Amino acid sequence: MITMFAIAAMAVSSHVSEVTVYNDRAQVVRTAEAELSAGFNTIVFENLPEAVDARGIQVDGAGAATVLDVRFKTENLEQVDDATWQVLFNRRDNLQAEQRRLNQKIERLNAAKVFLGNIRSSVTHTPREGAAPELDPARWEAMLELQADRGAEYDEGIRTANRELKSVKDSLRKVEADIRDAGAGERRQRRIVEVDLEAPAAGSARIDLSYLVLGPGWQPVYDVRVDSGSRSMEVNYFALVRQNSGEDWSGVDLRLSTARPGLGGEHPELAVWRIGVANDAGLGGQSINRFPNSFDVETGQRTAPVVRSAGLVLDSVVAGVRRDMTVRQAENSTQGTAVLFAVSGKSDVVSDNVEHRVAVSSLSMPAHFRYSCVPKLDRYVYLKAMGKNQTDYPLLQGNANIYLDGSYVATSGLDFVAPGETFWAFLGVDESIQVDYKLINKHESREGLTGRTVRHTHEYLFTVKNTHDEAEELIIFDQLPISDNENVEVELLTPKVAKNSDALEINDEKRIKWFLVLKPGEEREIPFVFQVEAPHDVEIDGLE
Repeated sequence: MITMFAIAAMAVSSHVSEVTVYNDRAQVVRTAEAELSAGFNTIVFENLPEAVDARGIQVDGAGAATVLDVRFKTENLEQVDDATWQVLFNRRDNLQAEQRRLNQKIERLNAAKVFLGNIRSSVTHTPREGAAPELDPARWEAMLELQADRGAEYDEGIRTANRELKSVKDSLRKVEADIRDAGAGERRQRRIVEVDLEAPAAGSARIDLSYLVLGPGWQPVYDVRVDSGSRSMEVNYFALVRQNSGEDWSGVDLRLSTARPGLGGEHPELAVWRIGVANDAGLGGQSINRFPNSFDVETGQRTAPVVRSAGLVLDSVVAGVRRDMTVRQAENSTQGTAVLFAVSGKSDVVSDNVEHRVAVSSLSMPAHFRYSCVPKLDRYVYLKAMGKNQTDYPLLQGNANIYLDGSYVATSGLDFVAPGETFWAFLGVDESIQVDYKLINKHESREGLTGRTVRHTHEYLFTVKNTHDEAEELIIFDQLPISDNENVEVELLTPKVAKNSDALEINDEKRIKWFLVLKPGEEREIPFVFQVEAPHDVEIDGLE
């Protein structure tokens, strides 16, 4: 015989205790404490956010009880009662009336200013055509005094009214948002999860409900601070976290994952590729219909629309699902191909879809300085610093604010940097390394017995100087012209390059790179000479 048990549902008070944010969603853990009776119990988590994804629901916790079943439900609520939203409507009506009053006050003050100006005109202008203006200094002085006093009074009144109007408009927007949230006159829904538990005896239990919400995300951003005196670099790693799930995350343990669950866990499948004669029905390309994968972001396994954790004992915590965070700054771990950052302390992220800046980590490392320039285009020399990611986690691609010796110099981009890889931070112009670029000579000559070949010779000179009291690396970039005509030949005369080296390199696009190490206070000259030969009747375009 099957015995039927009547299980009394018990709604529990819960709070968001832990959140793991991915690029396009978040896994939220709600924690509730409950007193269980011996036998069967049903625990109800109420008012879950609208963005919850029922396919990612899991239950965990601690206590002498076993999870029998987990159910996700959407319930229709009755219309919002009049008392709930009528107060909001009255508040909106009062604010709208106050808005009209302030607008009218501003209109009156502006009109008074215009009237005051008209009075001044009547005193200082000719009263009628052909009549002489009234030259009464006393009246003019009185008018100017009146205009100054009353004009200042009107201006201050307008400023005050505008400030009050702005405050009223802000309050009005808030009330209108509250009315929309209350759903005045509309039917609403609420989302709940019911958890069936069996306890061998009465006692306390902690239940952790985990669910996915779609929409939240995060992206990395960096502050890169370079000290030229100590030749060191500090990279402060931040996350911009945003969410609009409908519930605030207050005082939560926040984790950030580099996993992309939205892409699924496996590559797409190729459909059969069919071709046929145009307009011949039935021979067009075919596709394979596939059910979308429901994906558990923690385990990487497909899940059913509702997780039924039958037989799971609460005091046996599932390995790899939850961790206690006790580190001072973000702790990282690797889960398969993803990295998980655990942010230290408690975090607050309001459901306002605004980016909230969260500290992830801070890295310190030696900085290797190098200067570079393109004298042909720019007389300035630019400094950059190289650092090395000595952590066991990557620096993700993101924007970086660059500071040199405490001063902001630029916003740049940081590419993906794997553990152990080096990267460059560009620090802007530094005039302590000087480069002068001059055209020394440019001439033409005729070659060959008949003189039917014209040679164009260009001679340049780089003069570089290091004003630092230590050696510095400098790279100079320039280029040779590339001929698009087989009758036009380009030859580099100085420097002579047999093959590329660390000191001098020419690539396929004829860009030249000089690498120099300048001693303290050293000044050096570098000649650059090339020639272009062409038949005398060929006009060379683009050489100048």
